[in-house]
Amino acid sequence: MTTRTTKTERLIRDFGREIASGRYAPGAALPSEAELCTRYDASRNVMREVVKVLATKRLIDAQRYRGLFVMPRENWNYLDADVLEWALAAGDPGALVSSLTEVRRLIEPTISRWAAERATAVDLVVIEAALNEMIARQDDRAAFMEADIRFHRAVVLATHNLVIQQLSDAISALQRTIFDHTYQADSESMQGTIDVHAALFETIRMRNPDAAEKASAAMVTRTASRDWTNPDPGAAKRPRANRAPSRAPA
Repeated sequence: MTTRTTKTERLIRDFGREIASGRYAPGAALPSEAELCTRYDASRNVMREVVKVLATKRLIDAQRYRGLFVMPRENWNYLDADVLEWALAAGDPGALVSSLTEVRRLIEPTISRWAAERATAVDLVVIEAALNEMIARQDDRAAFMEADIRFHRAVVLATHNLVIQQLSDAISALQRTIFDHTYQADSESMQGTIDVHAALFETIRMRNPDAAEKASAAMVTRTASRDWTNPDPGAAKRPRANRAPSRAPA
């Protein structure tokens, strides 16, 4: 089912993309509210909401009595899924994807270690359910990606660290963006993806923190090694390998 977008949502997307594309240089003054209303055929209330949202994403600095300015790129909220999408679509994504991968290398092995130390039986059930959904939905790119995101979110929640848990949305945004730029649908790559997730689950299930940390680091390294700059448009049409479901958690 297609989700309908409101005019406000469309303008947030369109204006955000224009800023990310460099149409308005960082530090530059944006057109006045009246000019923006005319340009986008929008009411003042709608345009104010658009500006408010883009300001929370730190693309725009709304200065009282001075007007609207584009924030420097280093101030943009790259943990916001929209900002990541717009920035990556605007040009060469190499540096940004590399930065995202570095963040994953920094935090995910520790998250996996804590999950191995602290996961409850319920946590293990949720992690394994996501893994089995990945296995079952290999022929559906969108469903596979969502199952992959649920797997990692479940691992984050299994740390039972309140601060890390509150970062789960941001971590999911990082992983979703990297997935979009590293996805490979050929049978060998798909089987490898399933294998590294299954290996990580097994180390957590066996409550082996050292092995979980290593398995997570290996997973990130594997993703980083992919040629995300050269996606294969025909890969989605090829069959993928099957794998038997993993064992039930102890």
